[in-house]
Amino acid sequence: MKAWKIAVPLSLAAVGGIVGIVLMKKKSAKPAAEKSAAKPGKPNDAKKAPANEKTGSYSFISGFQDAATVEATLRYDAERFRFDVVEEGFLSYSSDSHVALVEGEDFSLQLEYGAYYSGEDFDGHIKALREKHADIVPAVYGENKGCRYYEGDNVCFVFPVDAHSYLLVTGVKAKGNDDELSALPEYEDMKDLLGSLRFERVG
Repeated sequence: MKAWKIAVPLSLAAVGGIVGIVLMKKKSAKPAAEKSAAKPGKPNDAKKAPANEKTGSYSFISGFQDAATVEATLRYDAERFRFDVVEEGFLSYSSDSHVALVEGEDFSLQLEYGAYYSGEDFDGHIKALREKHADIVPAVYGENKGCRYYEGDNVCFVFPVDAHSYLLVTGVKAKGNDDELSALPEYEDMKDLLGSLRFERVG
């Protein structure tokens, strides 16, 4: 009888010990998993919004019979970039009456609208571009899905706007920027600017 009374606490102690070891293993494994998830050399803190974020707006007429005004907007850090809509002094040749410029220390962007040819759509436009630019590839920035290609000393992005128009964004390196042109699409500032593009038919 005494032996039975002693055996029960011993077996309970053994079970408790096993549970304790398992819990200790789980606890020690958690930081290891968190460590492996973190990218070495990269901070885990969330990216802070610019202290002076502004929205730039570029409007144009899209369509013919059912023409409407489209407003293209993007967000930019006003402490590091300047936004203007201009009718002259373009960064790159354009037949448009006006373009938007986003000018920064490392690079600048020119935004200009383009109209599809009759019966054409965005896919048709890309097909025509591919005949001139064999290096054209898909380009995705946030919600915006378009294509990218190089033209001379510029990198160009095209994004669909609506059934009638597309937006051409031309990236130009600033003087003194020694990076390869191919590095521009990977700049965090470039990703933020192109990812913030939005289009709205306003009338």
